[in-house]
Amino acid sequence: MIASKRWWAGVLLLAIGCNPPTETSPDPAGSLGDPAPEATSTVIPGSMVSSTWPVLMADDALRAPFEGHPGWAALVMQRDYPAALAAFGGDAPHALGQARVHAELAAAYRQALLVGANATVQIYGENRRDEDPVEVDCLLAVSYRLLAVDDPNAERMASCQTTELSALKAHAEAWQAWTGSDNWPPSDALAATPGQLGEPTTGAMPDAGTLPHWRTVDLVEGLEIQTASPAGLLGLALFHEQAAIAAAPQAEAALRASLVPFLLPSEPAGEVPGLLEVPLDLLFGSPMLVPADLSFMADVTRGSGVTAVETWKDRSALAAAVAPCVDVAVPSVDVGCVNENASRAFDQMRTAMEILSGGEQGYHRSFAELGRLGIVRAGEAVAESIGDETSMGLLRLNALDLSIGISAEPHYLLSIAAWDAGNRNSSRASDSLHAQVGHIPGVEVARFPLEALHVRMSRESAPGVPMH
Repeated sequence: MIASKRWWAGVLLLAIGCNPPTETSPDPAGSLGDPAPEATSTVIPGSMVSSTWPVLMADDALRAPFEGHPGWAALVMQRDYPAALAAFGGDAPHALGQARVHAELAAAYRQALLVGANATVQIYGENRRDEDPVEVDCLLAVSYRLLAVDDPNAERMASCQTTELSALKAHAEAWQAWTGSDNWPPSDALAATPGQLGEPTTGAMPDAGTLPHWRTVDLVEGLEIQTASPAGLLGLALFHEQAAIAAAPQAEAALRASLVPFLLPSEPAGEVPGLLEVPLDLLFGSPMLVPADLSFMADVTRGSGVTAVETWKDRSALAAAVAPCVDVAVPSVDVGCVNENASRAFDQMRTAMEILSGGEQGYHRSFAELGRLGIVRAGEAVAESIGDETSMGLLRLNALDLSIGISAEPHYLLSIAAWDAGNRNSSRASDSLHAQVGHIPGVEVARFPLEALHVRMSRESAPGVPMH
C-alpha cells in the first residue's frame, strides 16, 4: 500500500491551497468549452494532494527504486511493453511492475478488438453490399455480439455454419456456440484461437498466429479480402489478464479494477469494488492519482455517473476535481470547468512537489501532466456515463491532445481508435492502431477490417472531398 510519508503534511497543507506558480500548463483544447466560472485554486483537497503518487514520488528515497529500474523506464517513460516485460524479467521485488504491464496489455487487446468490431459494423452493417462474400456475415454477427448490440438480422449467424472456407468454419462454429449463450469467457471460441497461447505465463508475449487467418474474394471483382479471427485478440487479452494476476495475486482486486474501464461492452463488469488497497506500483506513471481513483473510475464505467461522483468525491482525487463540473439537474458535464480544474490540479501538484524537493525538478511537470490528463479522462467518463455525448466527445479530444510523451498510454489511445472506427474516422483510427503495430504483437488483427473500411470510404468519397 502507498507509504505513509506524512512528515511534510503540515507544510503541504499551507502551500497547496495558495496561488499556483505563475507558469501554468497550456490548455491544448481550451477552446473546446466555455471558460469556467471563477474558482478557488484548490481543486483537490490539500490532505488528498499529499497522497497523490506524483507528490509521494517527490521523496527521493521512495522514487529511487522506480527511477533506477529499466523496467519502469520502459513502461512509464517509453510505453514499450515488450521492453518492460523483458526488463522486469523474474525480478521478484518488481513483480507488481510486471503485473502492471500484463494488465495494460489485457486492456490494449480488448480495445484493438473493439477497433475491428466497430470497423466491421461500419463496413458490413447498413452498408452491406451484394458483392460482399457471405463469410462477412459471420464476422458481422460476432461483432454485434462483442459490442452488445442486437443484430437486426437474427438469422445472420447461420452464415457461420454454412461457409465453405474450412479455416473460417472452425472459428465460426466456436463463435456460434458463444453467441448463443451468456457465458463468459467464450471458452469454445478461445479454443479456436489462432497461434499457440498456451497457459498464461508471466513475462510471455504471444502473438495472434500467422496473419491473415483466411482469405476470400468479393463476388463481383474477384478482389482478395484478407481478414482474421477476433478470437485471436480476445485470447491475447485474457492471456495477459491471467498473467497479471499470476504475477501479483495479492493485488488481484486492484488489477481487475484497473481493467474495468477497458472491458468489452459484452463483458460482465462484476460488482463495484469498495475502497481498495492499491500498491504504489499500480499508480506510478498513470493518470490514476490515489487508490480510490480506481474504484471511482470502475464505478463510473458501470454507468452510475453522477452517483459515482457523489460517492467518491471525498476519497478520489479525480472525483473531487470533476464534482464541481457536473450539473446534477440536467445531467451534464461542463467541459470548460473540467479543463480549468485539470489545469488547477496540475498547478497544485507542481507546487507540492517543488516544496518537497526544495525547488523544481525535471520530472515535476510530466508527473503533474499525468494527473491533469487523469482529470480530463475522468470528466470524459462521467459525461459518457450520463449520456452527455457532446461533452464526452470534446473531453475525449482534449485527452487525446494531452496523450503525448509519457502520457501516451497505448491502451487508452487504442480506445480512442475504437471510438474513431465507430464514427467512420478511419484515418485517425488507422494512425492510432499503426502506432502500436510492432510494439504490441497481434494488434494488426484489427488492421484488416479497418483498412477495408478505409478503402470503402475512399471509393465512396466524392472527388475533392476530404475523408475523415
